[in-house]
Amino acid sequence: MFSKEVQIEAVTMYLQGIPPYKIRKKFGIKGTDTIRNWVTNIKELGVYGLNNASQSKTNYQYSFKIKVIQWRLEHKASLPVTAKKFHIRTPSTIWQWERALESGRLKSNKQRRKKIMTKQEDNKIKKLEEENELLRIKVAYLEKHEALAQEKKKLQTKTRR
Repeated sequence: MFSKEVQIEAVTMYLQGIPPYKIRKKFGIKGTDTIRNWVTNIKELGVYGLNNASQSKTNYQYSFKIKVIQWRLEHKASLPVTAKKFHIRTPSTIWQWERALESGRLKSNKQRRKKIMTKQEDNKIKKLEEENELLRIKVAYLEKHEALAQEKKKLQTKTRR
């Protein structure tokens, strides 16, 4: 909702001792904890800790997720410490990755695309099957129509003789 520049300026003012209510008033910040959250995030993660207004969701590569989980297990580190080391905004993200890995739901990006493509292919196959069925019906109709036309022609030639 707020640009990085606004967040940095607000945190700077806060660290200079300006009261939070004045900062909130200047920038139109409604939440009372917003500035404190920004301060905490900057202290823990640096500029990476700030929310980017144009970036709604960060997509991490499968290999990065595995690297983070492995590092956390090897170093027996807490979620916040691991998040800070790898510049991940919310420690619970790592927890979700770990649960997904345990349950077999953590998939590489290629596997995800295959699943999506499979759904698209399934829809395409269903449409093609429907189209094939319609074409079979049309062909059967035309064959029947042609057979009837030939039968009629034979009858007409017999009656003329």
